[in-house]
Amino acid sequence: MPPVFAPPVPFPYALPSSCEGYQLAMPNSAFAAKIVRDFVGALLRTGAHAGLADDARLCVSEVVSNV
Repeated sequence: MPPVFAPPVPFPYALPSSCEGYQLAMPNSAFAAKIVRDFVGALLRTGAHAGLADDARLCVSEVVSNV
């Protein structure tokens, strides 16, 4: 069966023209997951994305724990 190529689906939401960027460097320690989880939660709760805070905290915690 030949591959089917389709054009990409456009992003349904307009992206902001300028975005804030955050960077956090963590040492390799047992407390890194909690620190990063709290950092992401605080950023999302103080911004316009408070509804995403709990899900993002879980995802970030899993990623940092796996690293």
